[in-house]
Amino acid sequence: MERQTEVPSGLTDALVPVVTELIPLLRGRIPHDPAAALGRLGAPEAKPGVFGVVAGRLMASSGDPSVSGRLSSLGAPVTERLLGALELTLDELTVAIPDEVKAAVAGPDATPTRFGFGMVGGPNPATDIAVRLLDQLRPGVSELVVALVAELAAHEAMASSLAAAPGLTGEDELAAEHGAVHFALAVAVAVVVLRRVEAPLVASTSAAVVGVALGAVSALLSEIPMPPAYAAALLEKRRAEYVLPVWASCSAEVRDHRFTLAERSEAGEADFSGNGLAVAVPGGVAVRTGLDEGHMAVSMRILEGPPDELNLDWWDEIVEISWRAERGDAAFIEGSSPGSRTPPWPGDFRVRVHAVGRDGEDREHYELMLWQAPPGPEIVYKHGDRLGYVVRGEPVPYLERPPEAAYRWVSQSVLGEAATVTMVAGASPAEVLRGFGADPAAAAESAEELSREFDLDPWVSVLAVEGGVLAVEFNGFQGSHPGVLEPVSRAGRTASMYWNVNALTRLSFADNGKVLAAFELGHADEVEDPEVGEALSGLDFDSYRDRLEKGLVAVERYTGCRLRKEDLQRIGELDVAYRILPPLPELYPEARKADGSRAYPGVGPLGAETDRLAFVPEETLRELAWRAATAAAEHAGVAADPVVATALAERRLGPDAEHLARRSQLREGRDHAWLWQAIHNATNPDPLAAAINSLSAVRYAAGPEGENLLEYARRVARE
Repeated sequence: MERQTEVPSGLTDALVPVVTELIPLLRGRIPHDPAAALGRLGAPEAKPGVFGVVAGRLMASSGDPSVSGRLSSLGAPVTERLLGALELTLDELTVAIPDEVKAAVAGPDATPTRFGFGMVGGPNPATDIAVRLLDQLRPGVSELVVALVAELAAHEAMASSLAAAPGLTGEDELAAEHGAVHFALAVAVAVVVLRRVEAPLVASTSAAVVGVALGAVSALLSEIPMPPAYAAALLEKRRAEYVLPVWASCSAEVRDHRFTLAERSEAGEADFSGNGLAVAVPGGVAVRTGLDEGHMAVSMRILEGPPDELNLDWWDEIVEISWRAERGDAAFIEGSSPGSRTPPWPGDFRVRVHAVGRDGEDREHYELMLWQAPPGPEIVYKHGDRLGYVVRGEPVPYLERPPEAAYRWVSQSVLGEAATVTMVAGASPAEVLRGFGADPAAAAESAEELSREFDLDPWVSVLAVEGGVLAVEFNGFQGSHPGVLEPVSRAGRTASMYWNVNALTRLSFADNGKVLAAFELGHADEVEDPEVGEALSGLDFDSYRDRLEKGLVAVERYTGCRLRKEDLQRIGELDVAYRILPPLPELYPEARKADGSRAYPGVGPLGAETDRLAFVPEETLRELAWRAATAAAEHAGVAADPVVATALAERRLGPDAEHLARRSQLREGRDHAWLWQAIHNATNPDPLAAAINSLSAVRYAAGPEGENLLEYARRVARE
């Protein structure tokens, strides 16, 4: 442990009898939970119970190693609990100050009589304020306490006072005893030294004593060994608390085309010529990789028994072997957290190793499943990559590359997390832009700058490609909407693929202004159009592997236009984007049961009474919808506006009104977003849906008048 100051000769020996006498008294006042938290500072793997107190550890790379820095790192729960427990005892404690302390530490005369002091950052614990003020008034005193505590902890005469009480075997008991006796030592040293200093305001107060003692004991307990019995107690606790199943996402270090799940850093040599993937080695399991050096993503699942399912589709190679753990706690990287290790006990295990992407055509990834089981024969469930055949010394057969493999690069590109790719056959960029609701004559903007804005307003980049036009929305989705697909497809056969970070997808096909099919991947209804069916032929969307890539294959088949890396790179180089005026949301009828009641009852602008609207005459429902739209316009003060007035009078959205309604979805037009939503909803051909959705919008668009209108609607529903 780093020394902060030099301890004068003879000072440590002089303090031994004083602190030996004080330790039992102070130890009896220290509560269990914060003592255990201090005791675990030297055991990073240890965890308290669900409601236990946790003491923070100073981070060596960025922490402040001073007493005040270490004190702050412990956290308020520990410092406040311990100050509260010792405050009265310290205030009443009488301490004899040895002459050696008086000689080594200057008294109150060395303290400045005039000083200024300030702190920022809001309320601070009393211990923190006291220690910082002490360090300003008497620099070096707290560091002397740290050095004295370290020397006394190692002093031969103190061994019996600091030893754990006999008979303690539990992890919690040992941690608490370890923390309590050493904290009592630190308090005893601090109270003697600070009573000598007697600096104004703080030096002899209980807050200063506890604060300096905590900084000193934090430095000490982070460095000295835990009690001899602690390692066995911690292991017993971890074994008792270990709960299956466990899932962990890990990073494995790859060296010389392999990584290991091992109980020690150096595992034995591995011969992969048997199954080409995995082999048990002394101290662990070794896995052959395509990657030469670096780090590899690995999923690990530790189960109570053999897995219920075998996923042959997702993985290229699957092998199951037996392995004997000598002591447990095998990890991919030395020093890994307990959550990414095997169970902390020895025994026989089965390990099922899954691999994908070793040939370099896909993202390389591994999954290991482990469960305890007697030794058994090796099982090969699947051989499917070229590397495996090479490692096994077998002739490499012809492995047909599936069409979706050509698009595996997309997930690692700028489109990887979320995008919509739309292909339009035989069209021009200007036609596609107009179909998207963009103005090709408008000044183009920078796609890079728009993407950095994180704005909700949509935009699109287009590029003429062989056979048609590519439209790309980075983190956008307008190309998946019928309001875009229909006009765009009038310029040429259209298909789009949308995906986002939440694994939502939508594959759409349109031609001649009509959407022919649109569905979430893996959830398609029966496709009627034969050409769409041909584009989907042979693509298994029930499998999660390469789902996005299969969707892009279908887009290519239907339009004859292929998404290429060079095209995406070209879009990035051009850095051109056009803002989209989005279409209005599609209006849907309210779903009903055979008896006319709502299919999804109990919710709506009138609460449960919304269900009564299903039996109100259609004309009355229509009147309710337009009454809501009118109330929204009057509240916004635009009822007399010619465009709004015409829409309300004609009960439809003309070209000018539709333009304003669409603009209300953009940032600059959102002042009247709820107004135009109420008007748009009122135009729904289904009177019930028109009334429900317009009343929903008027709650936000018409203020107090909206509440009055909702009450009127309730009366209508009851009648």
